[in-house]
Amino acid sequence: MKKTFLKVAAVAVMAAMTLTSCAVMNSGAAISSNSPVGTKVGEAKSGIVFALFSLNGKENNIQKAAANGGITKISHVEYIDNYILGGIYIEHTTRVYGE
Repeated sequence: MKKTFLKVAAVAVMAAMTLTSCAVMNSGAAISSNSPVGTKVGEAKSGIVFALFSLNGKENNIQKAAANGGITKISHVEYIDNYILGGIYIEHTTRVYGE
C-alpha cells in the first residue's frame, strides 16, 4: 500500500512538473522611442526563486544589458519573465535594442 502511494505520488509530481514546466508571461516593451529598432541587442538576466530570493538581481538592469550588447544609444527596452516549474523559478530578462 505504501509503495503504491509513493509511486502514484511520484507520477503525479512528474506530471505536474511536465504540464507546468514553462510559460512566458509579462512580456512587452517598457520603454520605446520614436527611433527605429537598432541593429544591436543586449541582454541581462536574473532569477527569482520561490518569489523570495533574487539571484543576480543587481546585475539585471538597462545599463548592464546595454553594456553586454555594446550599445551606446538605446532605442527600445523589453522585459521578459519566464515562469519555470509553475513559478518556483522565474527568469527575468532585460533586453535592450539600439546602436
